[in-house]
Amino acid sequence: MYSYDWDPETGGFLLKSSPLKFSKEPRPVYYKELDILGFDKYWNYEKKDDFPYMWAESNNYIYRGRRVAKTKGGTVYTAPELILFEEPEPNDEPLRFVDIPAMVAKNQKIIDALAQDTIKKIYNTYIEYNNKVDVFYVAFSGGKDSVVTLDLVQRALPHNKFKVLFGDTGMESPDTYKEIKSIEQDCKDIKVEFLKAKSCLSPAQSWNVFGPPAVTIRWCCSVHKSAPQILLLREYTQNPNVRGMAFTGIRGDESLSRSEYDELNDGKKVRGQFSFHPILEWNSAELFTYIYQRKLRLNEAYKKGNSRVGCLVCPMSSGKHEYMKAVCYPKEVNGLLDKIKSTSGKINFTKDQMNKFVDEGLWKTRKTGRELNFGSDSHLIEVKNGKTVIIVRNLNDRWKEWAKTIGDFVELTPNDFSISFKEKIYSVHLQTEKTGIKITFPQCGNGKDDIKFISLFRSVVIKSIYCVRCGVCEANCTANCIDMSNGLKISNSCIHCYQCHDIYEHCLRYNSIRNRIGGERQMKGLDRYFSFGVRKRWIELYFQDRGSREFWDSDGHGEVANKKKDAFLNFIKDAGLVTFNRLHGDNKYTRNEANEFAKMLFNLGSDSDLTWALMLCNLAYTPEFNWFIKNVPFNENITQDRLKYMLNEAMENDTKGLGKRNVSDALKIILVTTPLGESIGLGDCDYTKKVNASGNETITLHSFHRRKWLSPDPNVILYSLYKFAENCGNYYQFTLSRLLNFNVDSNGVSPAEIFCLDHDTMEKILTGLSINHPEFITTQFTLDLDTITLNPEKTSVDVFKLF
Repeated sequence: MYSYDWDPETGGFLLKSSPLKFSKEPRPVYYKELDILGFDKYWNYEKKDDFPYMWAESNNYIYRGRRVAKTKGGTVYTAPELILFEEPEPNDEPLRFVDIPAMVAKNQKIIDALAQDTIKKIYNTYIEYNNKVDVFYVAFSGGKDSVVTLDLVQRALPHNKFKVLFGDTGMESPDTYKEIKSIEQDCKDIKVEFLKAKSCLSPAQSWNVFGPPAVTIRWCCSVHKSAPQILLLREYTQNPNVRGMAFTGIRGDESLSRSEYDELNDGKKVRGQFSFHPILEWNSAELFTYIYQRKLRLNEAYKKGNSRVGCLVCPMSSGKHEYMKAVCYPKEVNGLLDKIKSTSGKINFTKDQMNKFVDEGLWKTRKTGRELNFGSDSHLIEVKNGKTVIIVRNLNDRWKEWAKTIGDFVELTPNDFSISFKEKIYSVHLQTEKTGIKITFPQCGNGKDDIKFISLFRSVVIKSIYCVRCGVCEANCTANCIDMSNGLKISNSCIHCYQCHDIYEHCLRYNSIRNRIGGERQMKGLDRYFSFGVRKRWIELYFQDRGSREFWDSDGHGEVANKKKDAFLNFIKDAGLVTFNRLHGDNKYTRNEANEFAKMLFNLGSDSDLTWALMLCNLAYTPEFNWFIKNVPFNENITQDRLKYMLNEAMENDTKGLGKRNVSDALKIILVTTPLGESIGLGDCDYTKKVNASGNETITLHSFHRRKWLSPDPNVILYSLYKFAENCGNYYQFTLSRLLNFNVDSNGVSPAEIFCLDHDTMEKILTGLSINHPEFITTQFTLDLDTITLNPEKTSVDVFKLF
């Protein structure tokens, strides 16, 4: 919230009343961190942790207002490199502690005002929701943020009006468990009830049956935190429909995704649960000042150089943070790393290769069970002559319980059953074959309700054969109709709300271990741009010649020759700029005539972001860009090595790796040299560019990350929406939720996925479009309902007229 200046006098900082534009999240540095990183070889300091010696901003170390060192790199097995800039103290004199009491005194006025403002917000939220929720609680993790939140809440509310709830994942550090024990006693002393929620599955069990979590398969949060907490609150309140208000320690400065949080969440993330983030706008400078001022407990993990507490091994963690945890808690970290190794499908890896696999974080990129040594599908779904057939290798009787969640279920014979759904009775027939149990649906057609019924029954099958009673489905059921305390029991009073089916791939375990069947599709033609990619300069020249023969005959004025010419031709075909016309030219290049779309872009110009964004709307339906958009996550640091690894599944026949190298190199050139990278957001790049004596350019891409298009143009989004609808088989009415659900297997690509746009941004754009272009689109956003309708009389081509 507030900016700060370094204060050489105290060794701390001075908060200023002006707002902070960008927080570097300063944190105190104690002697244990200095020891772990090897500073004791160069600096003289006393081994006491009464106070910190300096501060760290990211990887930079600040002593008395001066940057004296930084660290570079680091992995779980490799220490980061130390880079020293200057001696903290002259003549190797000992480091001085930060004068914390003096720093606190200087910042007291601002901190007091900030705390009082936050306390008022907490109290006002309590008053507003006192009759709307059943229980107020502080979601406690043992970290600095939840410690501050707890202190503020206990200052704002009577101690018998809220609880403290710790979600024990079983993967916390020993220091965190020590902290929890102390806080639990503190709560007891001030008569605040302290609750603990824990999954029935231990981490050892869950990692064995789910496989290690990954960036896009984060089953762990639901299984080990959300579901246990909801189930505990229901048991505690004896209310299956309990509505809780969680006071959390979420802060916007912690991550890009959290910076977009609203202060109050109305239960969209966790069904039926509200959350209020009182310190959302606090930065870490204010946070630590408050901790020191109030003399609050500080988790020992921070004094050992851990910038955050939480699960010891997490797919969202990287670099130096992983190294610090591995050094501080080797037994616990190695136990989880061993699970990664023992479940990996890399069964032919040597010990060194497996360590490298873990060290480089490649395990985090897993998308299916194909990368596990036990990942498999136990069922097959086929459509023959318009009829769906499900074959299950080993069908158990649990499906009969799950079937009750669809509608009234009747067992007619051992092999024939009926289920009511949407005022229709559906027959289900079982037949034993060599491959397993064959399930057919004799009276099921292809209508909208029939398709929905088949989807629900598929969910029933998946739940019955993959369920390990993790509790997520039970937590999703707000009607309290699912009991997993002793096997599985579905109540006969099930209200058929289908909330238990509203889970990724119907079951988080299946989503994590599913294999080839029904899994990722093989993609061909990924290396259409060879290793050359395309450069903005090539588009400039093509536009300059307005796609004429002169461009092709001159080899792009000498810049687009030989195989580069073929790569460029593939690119402009994919971007929708040309139409093949056998009568137009006399070779494979000149016969590709610039079309109306290209002529529109010629007028916009190659410097316009609109030009590149419109091309991307078309490129999203071609192999290389479609793979990129569907597989490269938002806001994650991606190296070229990681990119090649991610390509393994889509290019499994590329045994020598030449194709993956081509795709990686082509994407590197595109991201670095065209507006598709930084301007549009496909990749903010950290790279080095060198030109040798011969004038040849070499680009080294260190890493990149996808982010949202910062200035999305509504008309581009409208064009993309029509492309989406047309590729979905003229699907002209849909919801914003559908556009934001990227897990749906669909031929259409949502503009939200192409341009990394969030819910609020999309809603604003869609609302504006419906006002400015009602002839193309109408929208309705009321409460939890939303409908987006495109005019079926219009096409994506008609949108051109708006530019």
